[in-house]
Amino acid sequence: MGFGFRIFFIDENDKIARIPMTRFGRIRDRDPKESFSEYKNSRIRYAEIIIELESRKPISIARIVYGYLQFNSEGKVDKEFLNTEGQVAISMMPSIHLPGYPENVVQASDRFAQKRFKDEFTWTPSFKLEQEIINKSFE
Repeated sequence: MGFGFRIFFIDENDKIARIPMTRFGRIRDRDPKESFSEYKNSRIRYAEIIIELESRKPISIARIVYGYLQFNSEGKVDKEFLNTEGQVAISMMPSIHLPGYPENVVQASDRFAQKRFKDEFTWTPSFKLEQEIINKSFE
């Protein structure tokens, strides 16, 4: 038993396109040779799916993450978008209560960051679209 990854880009018309995991990794890592000219100056939705495999055949879904990618005028992932996403993700880590810090002060910045991350960097598909994505994951 093992796991496999599936990446899908979903355009504004809900058209689903499977993207190789290696290419997705290169685009997220801002490889200078990698770009998607068809997504220039746009924000697209993506689905990252982890599939449980048995004898190299998909048997179940272990996890699905729905996110956004912002592309610049060259068709590369926008650096500012990735930096902001990373900063917000780091801000989601719970605060450590330091000695001498007032007990009556509520540290809620991590909760605000979680809400911001959900609002700005994730999306929720309709039931129908999610079923289409799941079905394509098993193809």
